[in-house]
Amino acid sequence: PPQHQASPVSVKKTKVRKNQYHFNLKEYLHKIVGVDLTAIDGMDENSVLSIIAVTGLNMNKWPTADHFTSWLNLSARPKKSGGKTIGHQKRFTNNTATQAFRMAAQTMWQQKGVLGHLYRRLAYTKGSKKAIKAVARRLAVIFYHMVQRQTAYDPKIIALDEAKLKERKIARLKKEAEKLGCTINLQVA
Repeated sequence: PPQHQASPVSVKKTKVRKNQYHFNLKEYLHKIVGVDLTAIDGMDENSVLSIIAVTGLNMNKWPTADHFTSWLNLSARPKKSGGKTIGHQKRFTNNTATQAFRMAAQTMWQQKGVLGHLYRRLAYTKGSKKAIKAVARRLAVIFYHMVQRQTAYDPKIIALDEAKLKERKIARLKKEAEKLGCTINLQVA
């Protein structure tokens, strides 16, 4: 069989500091994975590398993204008694991938994108701990789908979720206004 020769990864052109890689890590990760995972908001080369080191590139271990987020301990675990939710289980993990997703989510408070808006909204209403976990879960789902489907990051898909959220909010406000005997006229800004 013919030997496949991989093109070498380029050396960094800028000065390499202590504890940094001497080669272009972004280019290397792109060659390994096939997609640019650093395009995801909040994800840098080091976090992607630490996640891949734990999870690997074979996402068939987890049938769905929900299984993946559950394995990372990023999904909600409600405690139910008599059919009612009475709280949520707190689970702790030393999983390096989970910590990398949480660190990436923690940087979202200063991002101007959709995920940054989601983080700030959740942090305002539910607190920063829950916001970090929710955004980390969203990042893990994006990571899972990008690696499994070999698709590029598209922030418009996340924006569609925000548009649905806005529509639901408008519908809820209209219903509340009808209960009070008022009507709402929408103005497009």
